[in-house]
Amino acid sequence: MSIRVDAVVLAGADNSGRLAEVSDARYEATIEINGKPMLEWVLTGICQAECVDRIIVVGPVEAIRPIVDKMGAAKDISVVERRGSMIQNLLAGLEKVPEGRKALVASSDIPFINGEAIDGFVKICETMPAEVHYALVPKKVNEAKFPGGERTYIRMADGVVTGGNVFMADPAVVRKNAGVIKDALGLRKKPLALLSMLGLGFVIKFAFHRLSIADVEKKAKSWIGLSARGVIVPYAEIGVDVDKPSDYELAKRMLS
Repeated sequence: MSIRVDAVVLAGADNSGRLAEVSDARYEATIEINGKPMLEWVLTGICQAECVDRIIVVGPVEAIRPIVDKMGAAKDISVVERRGSMIQNLLAGLEKVPEGRKALVASSDIPFINGEAIDGFVKICETMPAEVHYALVPKKVNEAKFPGGERTYIRMADGVVTGGNVFMADPAVVRKNAGVIKDALGLRKKPLALLSMLGLGFVIKFAFHRLSIADVEKKAKSWIGLSARGVIVPYAEIGVDVDKPSDYELAKRMLS
């Protein structure tokens, strides 16, 4: 594999959402699943990836450094203090990625992630040159691997997919388009609202299941000059996160 990446893991979220029902941990990344913090599960998976050289974890340093230290010398892992919002934390992590390198960005709530999924995603991206690659996972892939899991799906002309929790990007491009990315991140669980950013025509095409991934890619290019690709991957580990009690129970059953 010729592409080498640095991974940025976003681990700055307070445990103030629905997961507070199952854990009193202060931060989502420190919620334990079968005796291990969720962040540890994620880092273990990323460390398995051959394409990843360095890992930058963005979060509350005091809380997550012990988790990182426990990983030992598995990979070069550094910790950056969180700055607030998701986009601010993303930018903080990308500051540590050297110029000219791609960044693989992942959330800290994907405890099923593994090296095979990451290397596979990056390998597919290598065949589809772009500035930003966003993973999409087919519904049938998720349900085959994790039956009963509750996800947010969208029906595209290409099939029924869910947004992955991993993307790859040129850090300079992310900084340039930080405002748009901030809006998109805020609406990532609301497909119709997200599509409305692209215009009424896109909402209508979506309503009739005629909107394709290529349509969105072309709009991104004409709208903000961004070369982006939606990458359909066969890895459910990228498409399943833990952000509600039912996800937590699923993880407890399937992780050991």
